[in-house]
Amino acid sequence: MFALSPDTQDMPELMQRRQSHGDKIGRKVDTVRTRETAALKALHSRLVTGRYARAPLVLDVPEMHGGIIYEETSTLIVVENRCWQATYERWTFANMAGELGYVTIGRSHPGVVTPSSKGDFKVNTRPVDGAGWNDHFWLLNTERTAAEPMRDRTRYDLRFRIAPPEDGSEPEPMTLASRALHHRSLLFTIRVGFIGERPASIWKFKGASPFARPHAANEYNRLELDSRGTVILTMRDVHGGLFNGFAWNWHS
Repeated sequence: MFALSPDTQDMPELMQRRQSHGDKIGRKVDTVRTRETAALKALHSRLVTGRYARAPLVLDVPEMHGGIIYEETSTLIVVENRCWQATYERWTFANMAGELGYVTIGRSHPGVVTPSSKGDFKVNTRPVDGAGWNDHFWLLNTERTAAEPMRDRTRYDLRFRIAPPEDGSEPEPMTLASRALHHRSLLFTIRVGFIGERPASIWKFKGASPFARPHAANEYNRLELDSRGTVILTMRDVHGGLFNGFAWNWHS
């Protein structure tokens, strides 16, 4: 049906592939068509969990079962004249945990979280004593009047903005931008964009604990801003709760 087998790869029309598959399983074309949505979900689940036909043989490592698989996590931090202006985040994930009430994303700094007006989530923020804040994202129903559980084996697209709190405090110069992931992310991207003043030097780090993050640039981690004043770090298969991102200083 998906034109992945030798006997269907030369069939350009979907109807032809439906007929071919129907002949194999003894079903009519309309019956095959009604099963396509479920078949696509099953195929997607198999591909993102890394177990599929003719997959390369690898050493057995712990795999997630009944959890969340982040297909892509993307973070953009905007810094204007040394101060944090906003963070824009997008988390695309597959729920493999059955019905799920909400997902939680933690942060260590204060901020006002606003889900995308075009998205399907609302947020409840709760402080964590001595550890920052947890943002709990709940799926809205079609009418956007109440929350409903996230469905099993279903993909979701979560987008939100974090802005500094309006508490009258004087913002401090920002010198660090990083993200740690405890659940596996197949593709991880973090960007920092500078408006106005740019740092004297900037460097990256990968898989670092809070105590092992480098405090200066060297020949191995030094970066240069692009023409738009932006740096980007992209990684695959990120997990383990260690930090990935950038640090910089404002004085040479």
